Order: sequence, then C-alpha cells, then structure tokens
Amino acid sequence: MKQLLLVAITLAFNLIISACSDGGGNPEQSNKQLQTDSVQRLSAEVLLSAEATKTNDGRIAVTGKTNLPDGTELIISISEEVFGFSAQDESMVAKGEFSAGPLGPKSGLSAGNYIIEVMMPIPSAQPESVQSIIGNEGQYLTGALVKQSSWGGKTVEYSFSYSLGSKESIQQAQSVHYKLVSNVRSTIEQLLENGRAMDRYRNTDDLVALKNCGERMRENQAKAKAIRAQAETLSMNYMGLKVASIEIFSCVSCSGTAIEACERVAESLKNSR
Repeated sequence: MKQLLLVAITLAFNLIISACSDGGGNPEQSNKQLQTDSVQRLSAEVLLSAEATKTNDGRIAVTGKTNLPDGTELIISISEEVFGFSAQDESMVAKGEFSAGPLGPKSGLSAGNYIIEVMMPIPSAQPESVQSIIGNEGQYLTGALVKQSSWGGKTVEYSFSYSLGSKESIQQAQSVHYKLVSNVRSTIEQLLENGRAMDRYRNTDDLVALKNCGERMRENQAKAKAIRAQAETLSMNYMGLKVASIEIFSCVSCSGTAIEACERVAESLKNSR
C-alpha cells in the first residue's frame, strides 16, 4: 500500500514539473516569449514622410518621420533635371525620425524645381538588428512605399518635389543655364572646325605654314581655355561637353597628333546631352 502511494506521488510530481517546463505554470516566461516574437517583424504598413527647407546659405535640408525601426539606414538624394544636378546624403532612423543635409554646393543651389528622394537600401545592407524586424529580404515590409529591388529583396522608396525660388527666378535660372550650355557647345563645335582646318599647316617643313599654324594655335587655344572654364561649371551630367572642352585644346594645336584629338572631341560631342 505504501509502495502504491509512493508511485502515485512520484507521478503527480512529474506531471507538475512537465507542466511548468511547457510554460503553462510560468506566465511571466510566456509573456517574455510573446514580447520577443512581437519584435521579430514589422506588422504595420511602412509609413514615411519628409519635408525640405531652404538653409541660410541657399542649400536644402531634409527631415522626416517613419515607423521603420531605429537604426535603419537611408539614402536621401536631390536632383534637378534641367541643370542635371544631383547630390545625396546618408541618414539613420533614430526615435522614428531622420534628417539629411544641407545638400548642395556651399555657394548655394540655383533656383529650380528639385526632386527629393528617400530610399532604404536593400535589407542585406542594413544592420542585423534592423533585419530581424523587417526580414533579411524585407519580407515583413508591406505598403505602397515598398518596392521589389532588382538587387534582391524589398526596399522602401519615397519622393516629392520642392521648388527653390519663385516661378520667375526659376525661369530666369533655366534661361541662363540653357544659354551657357548652348554657348559651350557651339564654341567647341567652331573650334573643332578650326582644328581640322589647321591640319594642312601641320607636319610640314614649310616655315610660312608653320608660322601660320602657330598664329592660329595661339588664337584658338585662348578661346579653348576660356570655354573650358565655362564647361567646368556644368554638372557631371554634361560629361560629354566637359571632356570635349578639355580635348579641344589639343585639337587646335600644331601637334602631329592634333587631328586625333579633334576626332575625340567629335565623339564626345556626339555622346553629350
């Protein structure tokens, strides 16, 4: 009888231990597990908003809010199609907020219609603490701002427009820009024509021809130097014109390889905006 009672007590004790080990007898442990599970994914749709302000030195600063987890790395960029201008900065979400800038040259931005973009790079580039919430491929990200990246995984993209300056000042700035680009191009084209015409004075022992070449070279290279200075003010989107403005100096020289430089100028002009 005592032996049966001992067996019954042992079985009851084992059942109690088993129940506790399953978490049923420890509410605090269960709550902790639920809390851990809840931070493993972003259950709400991604929200992100941003605004731009003009700084005292004529540049643009960007601030915004989002429900992306703290530590999320963002890239903020601005661009202006007419000028071909673009710039970017990096930011990190902290307490649901982010900021970037000021963006633009220290001399200030030209009046214009700018597009501002906020982008979250692919999840694999994010810190592990962020990946644990949004997913290592962004699989927990949802909402209208979520895009499928060609690099793999999901990303977040948000953009808006911002006008810097009045309508009149923007139109004036655009007019000045168009005139600058037109002048750089037409001047280089004229110098290219001059450089090709000089080929008859090169590679010769005729002193009169060489003297003529030297005079033309001095005149044309002075113009080439001046137009290069103007081309340097253009953005990198005008790389073709910028390269042509450098090569044109050799094109209008008396060098035996000047004609090759002229052909490089022609090719650069062909590939320019």
